[in-house]
Amino acid sequence: MQNFLDLYTGDDDIIKSEENSIPINLLENDNKLSLIIGSEKSGKTSLAKAYSKLNQAELIFDISLSIKNHKKTYLDLNYLNLADENLFHFLQYFISQDIGLTIFTSTDPLKVDENQVFLPDVMSRLSSFNIARIENPRDKLFFKLIQKFLKNMSITISDQMINEVMKFIDRSYIDAFNASKTINYLLYENNHNINLSLIRQHYEQI
Repeated sequence: MQNFLDLYTGDDDIIKSEENSIPINLLENDNKLSLIIGSEKSGKTSLAKAYSKLNQAELIFDISLSIKNHKKTYLDLNYLNLADENLFHFLQYFISQDIGLTIFTSTDPLKVDENQVFLPDVMSRLSSFNIARIENPRDKLFFKLIQKFLKNMSITISDQMINEVMKFIDRSYIDAFNASKTINYLLYENNHNINLSLIRQHYEQI
C-alpha cells in the first residue's frame, strides 16, 4: 500500500500585507537592534532570508557563545529561552560591540506569563530593541496564504473550494498551512478529485 506523500517544498516567497507592513518597514529602515515577532508559519524565515541579503547581514539559526561576528547579524530562532544565560551573553556581545542584530522569533518578551521563568538581564537587553509584530492574518491574506502553501505543493484548486475551507478554520498562519496539507491529503485519498461537498464533509467530521 502506497503511503501518503507530503509534497510541501518550502515557503520563501513573501506576501506583503497589512499584517506584516510594520515589520517590513522596520527591516527596510535597517535599525541597529530589532525584534520581529510572529507566530509559526507567519513568514519570519522568509523575511530573515530576504532582508539579510538586502541589508548585507549574516543569517544564523542558533546562539553560540563562540560566535565573533563583527558584522550585522540576523538570528532566526523561533523560541527564545528568556531564562538562558547564554542568550544574555549573546545579546550583550552585540550591544557592547555596537553591532547590528535583528532577531526573528515567536517569543514576545512583553507578553511573559506570570509563571514563566526569565532572567532580568535578558529582559533588560531586549528592552533596547525596536519591536515589530506580524499580526494574525485576516481573510484576504488568509486566502492568499492557502493559495501559496498549495502552490508550494504544485496544487491548484478553485477559489470557491478555498473559500469553503475557510469557513471551517481559525485565522492563523499555522491553520492556513494545515489547511493546505488537508487539501493535499483529500486529493490523494480521492484520486485527485475533490469537490465542495467532500471538503464540507471532512471538516464537519472533525
